[in-house]
Amino acid sequence: MSATDVKFRDMEVLVCDDDDAILNIMSHILGEMGFGFVKTTTDPETALRLIREPVEKPFDLVICDWSMPGMSGMEILQKLRDGGNPVPFIMLTAKVSQDAVVEARDTGVDAYIAKPFTAELVQRKVAAIAGRGAPGQS
Repeated sequence: MSATDVKFRDMEVLVCDDDDAILNIMSHILGEMGFGFVKTTTDPETALRLIREPVEKPFDLVICDWSMPGMSGMEILQKLRDGGNPVPFIMLTAKVSQDAVVEARDTGVDAYIAKPFTAELVQRKVAAIAGRGAPGQS
């Protein structure tokens, strides 16, 4: 995979994690991949609002931490799926048990990235999900 991929240039990604360091790392990795717009937030309520009420076009991909104060990534995902929102959703988490993976899949997560992660792993998972074509793409 090249450092930047033109197919990601027009895609918009939202990353939600309560750890600023993770947000910075993910922004860097996604930028290197060629994503044109990466929005980050540490607040789950803000993430949910941004996904439900996009300013211009819907996000093409959401990457969200499972465990956050106030609202978990699983709760965000459940609310989106219950509302019929099919946005591709990657769960980022330290929960690596088989039960956690099954729970995430049953709720409608598209991919699962376990912490700690490598840039290569993130690139591979993101490319696989983003490459499918997302709701916001024309």
